Amino acid sequence: MSSAGEMPAQMFASRILEGRMSDQDIADRLREMSSKGDSLKDLMGMVSVFYAQSVRIATRHPMVMDLCGTGGATVRTFNISTVSSFVVSAAGVPVAKHGNRSSIGRCGSADLLESIGADISPGVEACQRMLDRFGFTFLFAPGFHPAMRRVAKARRLVPRRTLFNVMGPLMNPVLGPRRQLMGVSDPSLLDIIPQALELLGVERAMVVHGLPGMDEVSLCGPTTVCDLRNGEVERYQLTPEELGFRTCAPGAVAEMAPQAAARACCEILRGKLGERRDAVLLNSACALLIAGKVPTLASGVSLAEMTVDSGRAFNRMREYIAASRGEVAC
Repeated sequence: MSSAGEMPAQMFASRILEGRMSDQDIADRLREMSSKGDSLKDLMGMVSVFYAQSVRIATRHPMVMDLCGTGGATVRTFNISTVSSFVVSAAGVPVAKHGNRSSIGRCGSADLLESIGADISPGVEACQRMLDRFGFTFLFAPGFHPAMRRVAKARRLVPRRTLFNVMGPLMNPVLGPRRQLMGVSDPSLLDIIPQALELLGVERAMVVHGLPGMDEVSLCGPTTVCDLRNGEVERYQLTPEELGFRTCAPGAVAEMAPQAAARACCEILRGKLGERRDAVLLNSACALLIAGKVPTLASGVSLAEMTVDSGRAFNRMREYIAASRGEVAC
């Protein structure tokens, strides 16, 4: 029998689900995998086992969008992808935002949405109805990936990013065609994540790493983009200046505690000017381009601006909050 260090990732995942490994054994194996670096083979081996255990939802939409990141970036930002998700949805692109609480930062997507008053766990059927009716839903990862509970204790024993942080954003529960804007904390992941998304059937995606170390499209410097389209990956750099934005210091878009993040979210969606708004517009433009809603990034910025300034993005947030709490029919 193979030793733990030689165990294929798919076998490792299967043994976890069969209850044949202790928390310490799982943690040790995760450390080994992390020390040798992430590989496509390991990633897909783990995903193939855990994704098969997920709760999935169908939708009437022919395509949905997801905006998310791996977390664990050296420069931690406020909830750019979550706020951008409201903008993209209000601009006419269905968004199934897949997310969780923050594991090492101050405020994950679930923490933010709770702080603005949403029920992040309204049930699978309610999530599906919200997506179909409003074109927006939040899919709280623990409710859709119950098998992940088997590694919760082991992951806490490893004080660093593991393969599970990378797996999460790949396993959106929505059935059918999906497009994705995915940020990665480690630039080495740019070499494998586009391939993983293609293997998982994602039609088009941007996988991004922004300087000086963000899992977002950066307002602070250049962003390396791996653009997956028709089975081909084009790599290029994107700068804020080329889309008419001024660069800013990382502190201007830094992470915040949940209540402060909730205030910032509402301010941005009500049209408050500033670096946080610009970061949201930049990321929203990329998502709108990937979704095929706009032909260029510049037109994506214009559409995102109009969607915010018209009040549609703020109204989409309010619709979602009310629907998640059962206050309106959906």
